[in-house]
Amino acid sequence: MKYNKIALIGMMGCGKSTIAKLLAIETKYNLFEADEIFEKENAIKIKDFFKQFGEKKFREIETKILKKISSCDNFILSCGGGVVLANENRDILFNSDIFTIYLKAEVNSIYERIKNDFNRPLLLVDNPKNEIEKILLEREKYYNLANLKINTDNKSVDDIKKEILDVLWKKL
Repeated sequence: MKYNKIALIGMMGCGKSTIAKLLAIETKYNLFEADEIFEKENAIKIKDFFKQFGEKKFREIETKILKKISSCDNFILSCGGGVVLANENRDILFNSDIFTIYLKAEVNSIYERIKNDFNRPLLLVDNPKNEIEKILLEREKYYNLANLKINTDNKSVDDIKKEILDVLWKKL
């Protein structure tokens, strides 16, 4: 495979973590889950960190994690949904040797997948569906910078994995 650094981006609930695990198994690459790394290194849940320190501080640490991972080889990285908001992160994800894949899902799909997950700090609002729409509107122009876009709506995880691997194997 030509690419040995692969990052999955997209909104929360689009399947990044699940697909990253499947791709790591298939490619035998190291799996990095950015949000898990954050929580482990900081010994705090992201939603609690947001409450205590705010989103700005979270984004600063998220950038440090991305920098550290991007210096490695042979990895599949599941990024946090908002990683694309920082210029520095976009430079790493879109202007380097990382093959970036945008897992796209429609607002209704995202909402249905995460409506009962109360660990999403940006969705602890009165109308989470509207918030998803607002967040997606803000981020989509950055997500669309990815090397590959895969719509995850109405597809099985195996179909998504196969679609990605078909593209990656062709890039030899």
